[in-house]
Amino acid sequence: MRKVVIVVAVASVGVALAQSASAADLAAAPIYKSPPPPPAFSWTGFYIGANGGGGWGQTSHTTDPTSVLSFTTGNFNTSGGLAGGTFGYNYQTGPWVLGAETDLDWADIKGTKTYSDAIDDVPASFSHSSELMWLDTTRARVGWAYDRVLFYGTAGAAFGGVQTNRNASIALLDPARSDTETRFGWTAGGGIEWAFLNNFSAKVEYLYVDLGSQTQMLDDSVKFNANIVRAGLNVKF
Repeated sequence: MRKVVIVVAVASVGVALAQSASAADLAAAPIYKSPPPPPAFSWTGFYIGANGGGGWGQTSHTTDPTSVLSFTTGNFNTSGGLAGGTFGYNYQTGPWVLGAETDLDWADIKGTKTYSDAIDDVPASFSHSSELMWLDTTRARVGWAYDRVLFYGTAGAAFGGVQTNRNASIALLDPARSDTETRFGWTAGGGIEWAFLNNFSAKVEYLYVDLGSQTQMLDDSVKFNANIVRAGLNVKF
């Protein structure tokens, strides 16, 4: 009987030790932790890019009413394309994004007005044309970011090279003229930009450009404005 008690006691101790070792093994098991969430995207930083698109607008030629040859073409349409480069900087605070951007584009936005008139009762035909040859804008941008999507408005200064031409079928009465001037004006618009990768974004924007009126070809007061729609690709660094 004593042997049976001793055997039972030894067995009980063995079971207790085994349970204690198993509990210790479970306590030592590593605890799984989920990875930290990725950092929030930020628009802050310098960027460079390329853009391209098209434009349309209106121009007009008007001479001084006291000139020997007095005329006005009225408004006529212009259209064409443009492409170039962009450089800028954004600073994000909360959902607001503040920045500055400048760009320089080659352009070919032009139009021609042809009409008939008379000089000293002599019938003649006339041709007037205006062409925006390049466009430079320097603008402030204010935007609201929804993570990687940015909605923004923009406004600032605009500079452009405008070439004008005037021809008449009777050259002796009105010699052909051509002139190219750098014009100064303003621009405003807005757009949407999407950061599809951490350092790459694509945008679509609209700008209204007003280069005002300026005397060209000696006595023509030439007005020029344009609506610009373009897409762009930027690289942030």
